Amino acid sequence: MKKTGFLLVTLLLALSMVLGGCEKMDSSVPAGMQLASSEDADYLFYVPEGWRVDKSSLYTAAYFSSGDATSISVTAFGVNMTGDTVSSWWESYTEQFAGIYEEMEVTAEEEVVLGGIDGKKYAFDATLNEKEYQYIIVAALRENYIYYITYTSTPKYYEDHLDELELVLEHFAFK
Repeated sequence: MKKTGFLLVTLLLALSMVLGGCEKMDSSVPAGMQLASSEDADYLFYVPEGWRVDKSSLYTAAYFSSGDATSISVTAFGVNMTGDTVSSWWESYTEQFAGIYEEMEVTAEEEVVLGGIDGKKYAFDATLNEKEYQYIIVAALRENYIYYITYTSTPKYYEDHLDELELVLEHFAFK
């Protein structure tokens, strides 16, 4: 009888460890979200469940739907660190917009933290091929790389996904 009791206790402990381990693995992905970044990326990028993830380009992106093309993407590229700041990167980046957009207006700028690193958040409106878009770019400088998350939408859907963008920003992390 003692052997059976000992075996049962041992089995229950083993089962709870296995189940506890499974729960721990599943809890690493925030509730209601899915991992969008690849294993090779040096960051963790989560998007809401139901968004379509696209890893086919040089950056990681997720789109809401074919009817509502709101998207959130992450891009990282190397920069020359001597004197570079997020603000100086943004200044040179927006200079490039002059050749892309017919019109562009920055509507907001604020200090933020992205993945534990101080950064900046910029909101702007732009017109491309006579179609209006609204953007939010959140950028941070880390180890000779600028990382930026871009939220893109049309005015019709812009407000609809701002809460989801906040979740993405809240759960973004560097490895």
